[in-house]
Amino acid sequence: MMRQMILILAAAIFLLAPAAEAADGDTVTAAAPGAAFLQGEELRFSLDAGAAENGRWILRNWQDEIIREENFSGAGFTLPALPNGYYKLEVAGIPGSRSFAVVPDPEKREKNPDLFFAVDSAQSWLAAPQKENPFRPADAFAIVSEVARRAGIQMVRERLRWSDVEPEPGKFDWKQYRLNADLLSERGIRISGVYHDAPSWTRSNTPRLPSDLMANYRFARKLAREFRGKMTVWEFWNEPDIGFAPEGAWDYAAALKSAYLGFKAGDPELTVAPGGYARTPLLNYNHVVLLNGAGDYADIFNMHTYAVIRDFPAVLQDIRNHLKRHNLTHLPIWFTENGSNMEGAAREESGIKGVRKHSPAQELLVAEYIAKMMITMQFLGVERDFFFVLPPYNERAGKKDWGMLRHDFTVKPGYAVLATLIDRLGNAEPEGEIRLGDGIKGFLYRRRDGRKILVYWSISELDTKEERPNLDTQNLLSRKFALPGSGGKLAGVDHFGTPFEADGAQMTATRFPAFIDCPPSLRPDIPFISQKTERSEPEKLDRSIVFRTELSDDFKLWVGKDGTDIRNDTVRFKLQAWNFSGREKQGRISVSGGGSRGIPDAVTLPPFGKSEFEVFFKPALNETFKGELRVEGIFGGRATSPLVIPLRNLKAGMEACREVEMPQLVDPVNWRKNSSGEQTAAYDEDENALCFTTEYPAGVDRWTYPEYTLQLPQESLAGARIIAFEAKSSEPKGIRQMLLMLVLKNRKTLQLKVNVPDTEWEECRIQLPPDIDGGEIVKIRLGINSRRDRISYRIRNVRFFYAR
Repeated sequence: MMRQMILILAAAIFLLAPAAEAADGDTVTAAAPGAAFLQGEELRFSLDAGAAENGRWILRNWQDEIIREENFSGAGFTLPALPNGYYKLEVAGIPGSRSFAVVPDPEKREKNPDLFFAVDSAQSWLAAPQKENPFRPADAFAIVSEVARRAGIQMVRERLRWSDVEPEPGKFDWKQYRLNADLLSERGIRISGVYHDAPSWTRSNTPRLPSDLMANYRFARKLAREFRGKMTVWEFWNEPDIGFAPEGAWDYAAALKSAYLGFKAGDPELTVAPGGYARTPLLNYNHVVLLNGAGDYADIFNMHTYAVIRDFPAVLQDIRNHLKRHNLTHLPIWFTENGSNMEGAAREESGIKGVRKHSPAQELLVAEYIAKMMITMQFLGVERDFFFVLPPYNERAGKKDWGMLRHDFTVKPGYAVLATLIDRLGNAEPEGEIRLGDGIKGFLYRRRDGRKILVYWSISELDTKEERPNLDTQNLLSRKFALPGSGGKLAGVDHFGTPFEADGAQMTATRFPAFIDCPPSLRPDIPFISQKTERSEPEKLDRSIVFRTELSDDFKLWVGKDGTDIRNDTVRFKLQAWNFSGREKQGRISVSGGGSRGIPDAVTLPPFGKSEFEVFFKPALNETFKGELRVEGIFGGRATSPLVIPLRNLKAGMEACREVEMPQLVDPVNWRKNSSGEQTAAYDEDENALCFTTEYPAGVDRWTYPEYTLQLPQESLAGARIIAFEAKSSEPKGIRQMLLMLVLKNRKTLQLKVNVPDTEWEECRIQLPPDIDGGEIVKIRLGINSRRDRISYRIRNVRFFYAR
């Protein structure tokens, strides 16, 4: 997920004093920006002042094999021409090495406007001046832009903070955002922009999202006009399903609609997307966003994932099921963030206090991951994938190194892999998979000129395993195979683009993907099936009218932001009807799901304005005390997009149930340890509570989900409606989220969000989804994801509530 700490970048990346030591290879400087040379460019290197003016350079390939060495004199030298690849340059007597890449010149090949391969650059934030990083070059914005061009990248993802550029209404200062848009556009790189962080003057009753939808519309329109032809895609908000948008799903949908209309008013050719969703499997929040008609205000479906490769098919199937449920299968699927956790916590000191960097072994793991991840995603039908992230960026107290560039803005091996993918496959379409034998993957592509390319690799832990510490690439996992019908010499390149020849009858696959030119007669064993569908004839909506609510204290937002509890039989709310057109609209508004009063029979909406109504609503709840507030309109004979809020009366539901106390759930012996750290469980006699405490090692994804196995049949949840308990924590701000996980007989796990407990006891009530058979639940996990290296939480008074 666009990692949450990026939002507090100025406070999170390099706020610690730099250490004294220098980066490896700091004395040797490559003439190319980012140490990324184009094929045919002079391979010129210079030495810092004070270095010996006579010496010997030693050139190694990515496997640390010496391929050439020579003496030099003077303050620099030029290497002989090299094939594409990734190299390490050493100078005798100077510690460390200067790595560099030689990549194909993108100007010498045809560009593909629909290029699948992309990267998240976030450069307006991540390449911004950081005085605490002594290795950042002064022209970092230009270097990131040029490095992207040299790789052949044609689209990057960028950031913009609304509160930065319009702190007061109508007063704009585009800061570095315009500069970076210009730098990228000059190089032929288009931008998918994303904005969030609404300024305070746009928010009257919302913590993050704008409550003034007209201000949001005008800002989106301004963005579209200001960056026309440069930012050709706009995303509204970032990861709204988690903490970036703590408001209800219907509030996000209303804000998305106003942004979409503003973008299209500013530039009708723009592609507009919702903010990339962070969680997979998709949450009910996503379902409620689409119940609110948000699918009619999106041109693509936008996701983020940091899942392991083995889980990609399940991730895509979940997304497709979601789109099918809402008749949106025509929407292309983009992953605007996709990154690796497989290499684990960074293993080496970076030269910046508190900030670590990848070891060479970890850099190679990420290089392996990039090719496998992107090709797997493309063959699953994803239309564009953005690797996270291009510039240097650390998270998790400095232990997680994300960047494709090092802290001195020189390229890591993964950069050369991305350049090779674009060069070899950028103008190719997937044809299908080829069976090459046990432990080997083969993917066949057809280029526009009719030539075919096979990408193949040996299956490694990155393909099949979960995240594991201390992985490396020393074992190449070499496996032999013969290419069907392809005897004789074939030309290919390795993952870094270095050419080789191979006998088609005696091929070798390693864990690193390779690319081989194939005979046109080669056919896939499993043909690629495009997932594209045509949109069915849409309902002729009046999309210019958008409903929004301001709920009273009669409502309490669910922790999942996908519905509300109601506290009274009759509830009160303010309904806003916004008109984002230049003409007056007349029509009627209906409220369903119960009885209502407060809306006149005929409604007039002023051009580019709104009307507000104080509405009293008495919900009609079903036997499970659930219902729905639904607002719709007809204006000029055309329907509007709906506003939908799921409702429940949890208190009434509990009173109608049979309550069963579960004291055995506060006995520590009944819980199995299940944590990424050292977890302990103890009974607190003073509070009659069970206390879980966990200490985590450095650099891990910090989670604790102790597991309770139900004693069946006596503890069966068949017929259960609600699980309730009291909870408190040692440090609420140290908890990212709390979940109740229900493990079913088929081993599937259902995750239900719980309010993060405070330092004082509070009641937590979780209603079980109606489509889940409680009798299928065999285990319960109740735990947290932590922001701290040490955390504790307590539970007590656990009860199950069953239908009578």
